[in-house]
This record gives sequence, C-alpha cells and structure tokens, in this order.
Amino acid sequence: MIAVNIVGASVLCIMLLFIFMKKGKKNCDYWLIAVIGLLAAYFIIDLWLRQGLTHTNLIIRSLLTPYLFAAFLTYAALMLDEGHQLRKEWWWFGAYAVIWTIFLLTDFSISNYTLSDLDTIYNSPPVAYKTLLLVHDFFNVGALFWLLKKTKSYDQTLKNNYSDIAQVNLHWLKNFIWIYLILKFTAFAAWGALSLEIATSIADIRPIFNVWFVILMIYLSYHGIRQYAVAEFYDYDPANKSVTLKAGKPTQKYQSSTLSDEDLDQLQTQIDQLFEDEQLYLNPEFKVHDLAEKLDITTHKVSQTLNSKAGLTFYDYVNQYRVEHFKKLLTDPKKQNFTILALGFESGFNSKASMNRIFKQMAGVTPKAYQTQSSASSEKVPQG
Repeated sequence: MIAVNIVGASVLCIMLLFIFMKKGKKNCDYWLIAVIGLLAAYFIIDLWLRQGLTHTNLIIRSLLTPYLFAAFLTYAALMLDEGHQLRKEWWWFGAYAVIWTIFLLTDFSISNYTLSDLDTIYNSPPVAYKTLLLVHDFFNVGALFWLLKKTKSYDQTLKNNYSDIAQVNLHWLKNFIWIYLILKFTAFAAWGALSLEIATSIADIRPIFNVWFVILMIYLSYHGIRQYAVAEFYDYDPANKSVTLKAGKPTQKYQSSTLSDEDLDQLQTQIDQLFEDEQLYLNPEFKVHDLAEKLDITTHKVSQTLNSKAGLTFYDYVNQYRVEHFKKLLTDPKKQNFTILALGFESGFNSKASMNRIFKQMAGVTPKAYQTQSSASSEKVPQG
C-alpha cells in the first residue's frame, strides 16, 4: 500500500511537470493540473496518515476527495465546451464539497475526538459520515451520467462541423468516465460488504481503489496533455460556429427555420453538384464553414439541409464521398503500384487509423480486403 502511494504520487508529479511544460495552456490544462495535483496530495497525505492519525491530516485527507471530483467535473466540462470557458450553471459541481466541508469542520470543532475516535471515523465511519459518503457516491454517479450525455452532444457537434475529428474527439474521456462509473458501482458493493460485515473496515478495500485511481489518472493525464482543443486544431472562430444538434432529432431542430422543403431540395442539389465537380472532400481539413462560404449561406442552413435531405451529418456526408473515391483508386489498375495508405491520403483521409475505421464502417470491409475482393472478381470476369 505504501509503495502504491509513493509510486502514484511520483508518477503524478512527473505528469504535472509535462503539463507545466506544455505551450499555450488553456483553462482546461490548468484544471487538469488541479486534478492531478489534488490526487498527488491525496497520496502524500495518505502516507502522512500512516505515520499516525491527527486531527489535521484526517481533515485534509477527508476534504481532498470531494474537491478532487469537483475539479475533475470542471475539467471534463471545459473539454466538452466549444469555447472552453467556465459557465455559471456549473456551480453545482462544488455543491457537495461545500456541504461536506461545513459538516466536517463543524463536527470537529464541537466534538473533542480522541485518537481512538479518529481511527473509528477513518476506518469504520459513524452513521452520519457513512450517509454523507454514500450521498457523495450517488452524486458522483449522477454527475458522471450527465458528462456522458455531454460527450454525446459534443460528438454530434463535431460531426456537424468537421470532416476529420480524429485529433479532437473525446472518446478517451468517455472511456475514462465509464471506468470511473464502474469504480463507483464497485464502491457501492464495498459499502454493502461493510454493512454485511463481509469486510470489517474501509482499510480492507482502500488499496484496490488507490491502485485504480493511479492508473486512471495516468490515463487522464496522458490524453489530456496530447489532446487538441477544437479551437487550437481548426483555428476555431466562435462567430462562425454552427449550432449543436441533438442526436436522433434532426427534424425538430429546424422547426422554426425559414427554409421551405423546395429550398432544401435546391440546396442539397447544389451541395451534391459542388462535391461532384470540385471534389471538395479531397481536402482533409474541409469544414462546414468552408462549404457555407462557397454557397454563401450560413453553416446552420448547411447542417439543416444535410440532416433533413441527406439524412447525414456533415462528417458522414464528406466521408461517404471519400470512401467512394477511395474505392475507385483501390480498383484502378494504374494505381496498383501505390500503397493503400497513399491512396487513402489521396482520397482526403488524414490518418491511417481514421481511414481504416471509416472505410470499414461504410464499406463493411477493410481497404485491403476490398482491394483483394475486387481483384479476385475482375479475374473471374471472362475475357471477350
């Protein structure tokens, strides 16, 4: 257990150093520093506790957990916010931390706890403490599901604005949240084990959680350091942003639109014609704003047209053309000396990973398998 704390604190301090060295830090970077710093402090205070419980180290240790989660919520919300700005409506992130602080400081100020009492609070909390800790777990679960909903909305926004999202998607954050949720449900099971006296003390299960928190924070730090912000990667201009679309409800989104069905049909025809004639999809960084400029309309109208008439997001619409272009190159006898990756880049894809993923999603097979199947089919065609 001591080794876990030492290793955990050391690794997290190294991660902090990397983040401090990152150029052009944004709000979310500073909140990531807060998250990692608080967790490093958590492990250091835990080492102090092992030297002997005192009123000071127990209070600090007890306060760290809710503030750590509040900092994580703020960091995640900033990552999912297009402007990466703090919002007044996020006040509730720290609500539990404030309530817990008031309760803890009030209890310690009016109670003359002995060292034996401190050991009981730390390892086998009284009912009041256990209830508030359980409330914290429920609060965490609710907040994590709220974040998952935000990641879905964020994904939809990206797909309605950009044709390549590999560098700015937050799938890693979604994975982190799911693992965090599993840990929280495990915590519920742990509380059940304590209630049923299967485990006699929190000390019996704390080491497992500490190990997982170290792993999770390393994962979060690594991806947080390398993550591009939308604004940074695409030179994002808030004045030109298109509105967020609710997944699964494209028609309700535009009920107040002034575009008639005939207007939408005409716009869709213009878009199709532009893509056919100018092959706009070959630009790997093509954005909805670029298309709107060519049509001299708003990005809102472009999104409305594609969602209503093509039934696709901008991302899917553009990549549909890239896949079809890629298919032609894969079966072109004149292109057989080129690598599949080179043909993918020529088709507008920006990376091998996104090329393979998108092609398989839309064609049902990998580019290599498609090329092999096409070659085998052409060999079977009888020669005239």
